[in-house]
Amino acid sequence: MKYRVLSIFFIFTLLMTSTTFADLSIPKPLSAKIQNLVAMLSDGYAVGYPKATMIQTIKGGFNIEVTLAVFTIEGFGGGNNYSQYLAAFSPETMENGKQPFRLIDVIRIGGGAWRAIRELNAKSTPELKSDEATIAIEALENTDDDPPNFPSKKSTITLVLKNGHFYEK
Repeated sequence: MKYRVLSIFFIFTLLMTSTTFADLSIPKPLSAKIQNLVAMLSDGYAVGYPKATMIQTIKGGFNIEVTLAVFTIEGFGGGNNYSQYLAAFSPETMENGKQPFRLIDVIRIGGGAWRAIRELNAKSTPELKSDEATIAIEALENTDDDPPNFPSKKSTITLVLKNGHFYEK
C-alpha cells in the first residue's frame, strides 16, 4: 500500500513539474502509433498513461528530422509499477499530405527503482554524412537511499541512434 501511494504521488509530481507534454499537442497519427506500442509492450495488465507522454523533434543522422516520444506504461503483472519507453519516429510528410510517423525503434529507458525522465529536452548531435545521431537526455536515477519511484540523482542518458536502432552508451 505504501508503494502504491508513493507511485501515485510520483506520477502526480511528474505531471505537475513537466510542461513538455502540457504545451504540445500530440498529432493523432503519432498518438495512435504510441497506443499501438503500448498494446504490444503490455503484458495484458499494464496500460498506457497518455498524460505523461512527451514528444520532441530533433535532428537525426544525415540531418533528417526524428520525432522522439517518451511514454509510460504502468501496472505490469497487475502490480503498482511502471516503465518508461523512448520511441523514435520518422515524421516525414507523404505526397498526399499525411504524416504516418513511421516507427524507427523503441527502447525501455526508465522505470520504478531505476530512473525517470521528467522532461524531454533531448540534445542531438547528428552525423551529417551517416544515419547516426547521438542523443543526450537528462534523467533522475534511483540511489540506494531513494524510495522506488522517487529517484534523486541527476544523470544524463546517452543514446546512439544508428542503422534504425537505439544503443545506450
